Order: sequence, then structure tokens, then C-alpha cells
Amino acid sequence: MPFTIAVLALGVVLSWSRGGRLRRVAHAELRATWLLFTGVAVQVGVDVAAGRGLLPDAGLSGWTLLLLSQLLVVAFLVVNRDLPGTWLVAAGLLLNATVMAANRAMPVDPAAIAALGIEGATVAPGKHTLLTADTHLPWLADIIPVPWLRSILSVGDLVLAVGLVPMTHAVMTSEPQASS
Repeated sequence: MPFTIAVLALGVVLSWSRGGRLRRVAHAELRATWLLFTGVAVQVGVDVAAGRGLLPDAGLSGWTLLLLSQLLVVAFLVVNRDLPGTWLVAAGLLLNATVMAANRAMPVDPAAIAALGIEGATVAPGKHTLLTADTHLPWLADIIPVPWLRSILSVGDLVLAVGLVPMTHAVMTSEPQASS
């Protein structure tokens, strides 16, 4: 989540420097925004529940909710596919959903945890699980340490980020529709 927020902030700054304005987001022609907000709310709910130990490690409930949240956001993106970057954001989410579906949680590389200097840290059960020799699709897992954010990223996160910047710019440069 810190990475996504950092990418959004970068997108806002870059767009602002090119004439985009946050007030124009209200004029963006976004459809089915309830899908986006519901997907994000489910993801935050899973984060909170996992952080409080309410979800079992790689359990069916956390897995189902994670996939549901990803699919809701992807559905929002499909409906709004005309926005620049949409397909990259959707591809990143689908890459993450694929590895989560294969492992019932997002695997996290212990070496990446160590690279952040937080050895001995545990992953929040329900959302994450440790990457092991039995992990399916390990190259799609959270394996890329980003020390300045104290985060570990996946390939899907990087693909999503590449699409998020032009999408942010598109909504920040939306012009009001002429009334008929």
C-alpha cells in the first residue's frame, strides 16, 4: 500500500507540473466507481483483519476476500478501459491475483524481508504468507525490497505503477463536459 500511495503522489505531482489539477478529477468520466470503492474497501478490511490476527494464514476467507477485492477493481478498470494506463493497472492486478490464487495469499520472500533489515518479522496472516520451496509462481510474489518505503513489491505492483501514472494524469486533466 505505501508503494501505491507513493506512485499516486508521483502521478499527481507529474500531472500538476503538466497542467493537471486535482479539482478536474470531479469532471472525469468514470463509470461504476462503486466497483473501485468497494474493491478498495474490501482490501483495507483484509489489511485490518489480517493485522489484528482475525484471518488465518493462507486461509480460505482471506484468500477469497483478496481475490474479490482484486476482481472488483479489475471490473472497474474494464468498464473504464478508455483511460490511458488502464490495461497496465489491470494487468498488474491480475498478475497479483494470479499468484495469490495459486498460493491462497501473497507470498513474501524472506530474503526481501531481511534486505529491509526487519529480520524476524512475521507476515500478516490472511493476506501474506512466507515464500517457500513449495510456493507456486514465486517470480510473481513479493520479492523486490524497496528500503526507502520499507515495502516489498511484486512484478504485478511494478506493472500496476506504470499504468497508474498516465491514468492519474488523464483524470487530473479532464475537462467539464459541455452541457446540451
